[in-house]
Amino acid sequence: MPQGFARVAVAGAAVSLTCTLAACSLGTDEPDDAPAREEPGPTLAEGPPPADWQDVPSATGLVYSVPPDWDVGDPWGEPGPDASSDWGSGFVTTANAIAERGYCPTAGLSFRLLSGITETLPGDARDQAVSASRAMADSIDRRFTEHGADTAVPEPTKIGVSGVPAWHVSVRGQVRPPRNECTPPVIRVDTIAVSTRTPAGDPASVVFVLMTDEDEPGTLDTSTVDAVVASLRYENTV
Repeated sequence: MPQGFARVAVAGAAVSLTCTLAACSLGTDEPDDAPAREEPGPTLAEGPPPADWQDVPSATGLVYSVPPDWDVGDPWGEPGPDASSDWGSGFVTTANAIAERGYCPTAGLSFRLLSGITETLPGDARDQAVSASRAMADSIDRRFTEHGADTAVPEPTKIGVSGVPAWHVSVRGQVRPPRNECTPPVIRVDTIAVSTRTPAGDPASVVFVLMTDEDEPGTLDTSTVDAVVASLRYENTV
């Protein structure tokens, strides 16, 4: 990454069982005109993360896992998963992890990968996935490159996180030349917005975000990055 990086339930309805001599039927206490529950899409994970990976928990109950040699905590040195990081463009995360801090000797802060989880944000999860991806695309263009990047934001894909509906966007920023030695040709950003509700019952989401270098020697294996993204889950699940 370039020099000068700024610090920047499922709640089920009550179920009633109605029985007659002929048969039993399941019913719910919801009114007939209640909106249908949103169904989750497919999970990204093909299995649990490797046994030696470390978990990165958040106050929201979401957790993800990273390889044992990655640092967990604020990338500017504050220890612990609760330290916050400002990504620019108004995006703040806790539950942060960073890979290969200081890999480029000419940068004030360099890293191969940075990831984190937001607090609960108001708004529909699909909208949040798009909004967060656009904010990160803007950060790639303005903060993480010297001459900008061409960064298209694709349509989000519906997935499931521990059986909860979520939306995933994977962005590739094509860095414009000339690049310095700390900037890769491609910067990847993944966002996953997981559906939840505010205490008042309004739509909300929690957003996981990951940024990493791609397409040059020394970058992380794509399979490892994919496994970190796919490991996002709620703490009481595997």
